[in-house]
Amino acid sequence: MTKASQKRLHVRMFGMAVLTMRKEMRLSTEELAEQSGLGLHVLARIENGAASGDEWGSREICALVDVLDVPPDRLMEKWEQYIEEAGGAWWKMGEPRD
Repeated sequence: MTKASQKRLHVRMFGMAVLTMRKEMRLSTEELAEQSGLGLHVLARIENGAASGDEWGSREICALVDVLDVPPDRLMEKWEQYIEEAGGAWWKMGEPRD
């Protein structure tokens, strides 16, 4: 797998983490978008893994965790969990695994 394809996988896994946490909070996509201040189109693209890094960043992550009422590291842990389940992080490739 190339680094570019691994990065795309990680974008999809981030979206999956947001989607999972949104569902745990029993919020609709529309509710999360409205409460976080993100555009519905952007949130939908994040959740389905289609949003590029130019469409979201730390501001959007902070807005999401505020509404999801979790610390940022909890969202990041969920994201990393999905990445590991999908085969590992591109930034850890070549490092020994435990």
